[in-house]
Amino acid sequence: MLDIRWLEDLAAIAEYRNLTKAAEKRNVTQSGLSRRLQSLERWAGVLLIDRSKNPIYLTKAGEEMLAISSDVVGRLNGTRRAIRDEADKRMTAVRFAAPHVLSVTFFPNWLPVLQRQVGSLPLNVRSGSLRYCCDALENGEVDFVVSFVDARTDLNSADDALPLSRCDSILVGRDKLVPLSVPDRAGEPRHRLISGSETEVLYLGYETVCTLGKAVDGAIGRDGSLSRLRLIFENAQADGLRAMTLLGMGVAWLPLSMTHNDILTGKLVRAGPERLDADLDIRVFRANRHMAKRSETVWREMSARSMTARRKIAGPFDKMLIGGDVI
Repeated sequence: MLDIRWLEDLAAIAEYRNLTKAAEKRNVTQSGLSRRLQSLERWAGVLLIDRSKNPIYLTKAGEEMLAISSDVVGRLNGTRRAIRDEADKRMTAVRFAAPHVLSVTFFPNWLPVLQRQVGSLPLNVRSGSLRYCCDALENGEVDFVVSFVDARTDLNSADDALPLSRCDSILVGRDKLVPLSVPDRAGEPRHRLISGSETEVLYLGYETVCTLGKAVDGAIGRDGSLSRLRLIFENAQADGLRAMTLLGMGVAWLPLSMTHNDILTGKLVRAGPERLDADLDIRVFRANRHMAKRSETVWREMSARSMTARRKIAGPFDKMLIGGDVI
């Protein structure tokens, strides 16, 4: 199916005749722009740019495609703006999208605080995969995306498959991924991570495209002497991994906000040292475009109070004690 963004990419390439400059214009990386151009060429069935020349020139087919697409894109964008303006007059809710785990662990605490700041303005939250959330933001279906970000990650070097690294963002909370296991009869972890051990440990992991999965990979990669992990189960959802962990299937890195009751009641125990934790930032992202007045108001309030919100959210988990050790 044709994606209107591909046509806009082609127009930027024709304007700048340089992939790097066109990518900056389109707010994607050069590799991301190249992939989208290839998708358009596959859809068209022909090459649209001459890659043998510098600066870049469109092929004859590319020029024909550009002539038609400029009119089509202009008409579609004009129609979309008119539809959105009319819908904006009727709609009062500020719309958020977030991965499922945050809608369960973060929003119940955070939304009441936010509503006290902005008054009676209604807030709407959609849950889905991070890819879904990013698409909803890019398509204007939501105003903001709330997402985990590896605290050690430079946002400017984040995965170019997702647009969040090129959006404005503010820090509103913190969490951490902790390696957890069910306890044995002695209260020790059934699946224990030991430095330098040759014993395999059964491992429950996130899918590689998942933000949490990348954070865990970073934590594992920083410890070169970690026990050998044998991946036996993957899931994109933290609650899916939590369920498998509670069944005793292996060790998993789980959000502390989701599992603190499991830890306090002894259902789960730390499976490895604190250095294996993955610190997470919780950030609110907005697209680099004008928003409705109500959404701009909410953004200003969140920006002005972001550090206060962070402290309130993070506080309950900062000094959690399990077996006398700070988890």
